[in-house]
Amino acid sequence: MSDGTELVLRADFGEDRIDRFQRIVNRHRAAAQGVEAVAGVNVPKIIWQHPTRHFTVMEFAPGETAFRELDLSDFGLANRAQTLQRIGQAVAELHACSKTEQREFWPKHNLNRVADRARDVRSGVLGMRKKAKFLGLCAYLHRAGRRARGVSFAGAIEHGDLHLRNILMTEDTVSFIDFANDRNAVPQNDIANLWLANCPDHLAQAGQKVGYGQVAEADWAAFFSGYGQDFRLDPVFQFCFAMRLFSVWRRLPAPMDPVDPRAQAMINGVVSVFNWLIENEPD
Repeated sequence: MSDGTELVLRADFGEDRIDRFQRIVNRHRAAAQGVEAVAGVNVPKIIWQHPTRHFTVMEFAPGETAFRELDLSDFGLANRAQTLQRIGQAVAELHACSKTEQREFWPKHNLNRVADRARDVRSGVLGMRKKAKFLGLCAYLHRAGRRARGVSFAGAIEHGDLHLRNILMTEDTVSFIDFANDRNAVPQNDIANLWLANCPDHLAQAGQKVGYGQVAEADWAAFFSGYGQDFRLDPVFQFCFAMRLFSVWRRLPAPMDPVDPRAQAMINGVVSVFNWLIENEPD
């Protein structure tokens, strides 16, 4: 632009309906407006949107991905705890800018999806890696749903695809890009997604103390110290975390498909998270 502002053209060629796409764009706009006055947090403004196609023009968000920043910390080139604390604080600001009244959590819609998928796997209509454990996860989700049902939580805009490659960082700013939610308002979903979307990349490594869901305890502590609220004992978060694992499991290669090293690591990762959830299930 004439004032030196850098822009990005985004074209989404998925099959989502244009009305859903427009609602996602509206969520993005609301988040951008909500954090506009928050120092150190940015959602790039949308400058233009095509009325009937999935095209938008938005401000350029500078920086390295949070994924890359954490990678650098493994080589001693960044402070992992400080990076996660900054991310937690920025996510908290993103959620705070759109907080709504307290509401009650009702998992029925998600549990219907779980029941349908479990039925297809049990009947053989759908093949599934680690079938017995997957069905165990489905049963766990029903129990977790009962624990979370009716629990009060503070609603807020969800990013919808919050993972460490959709967070960009400079020395003084954390930016959020690629929103993908059009209606949900359960911020616990974002935090669950952050740690499981790229499973097993963010699970505890050898020598690290294991925390909730096989994530390193130090990583949880750093993130939640920035976020300002620790959700690990929250039944709503626990359900969202297990529901995200369910979604990741569905992306595993089919039983007869070849498995490369990355896919095998993913299989091992989801199983390790499942085993942790079962071994540490609340009474």
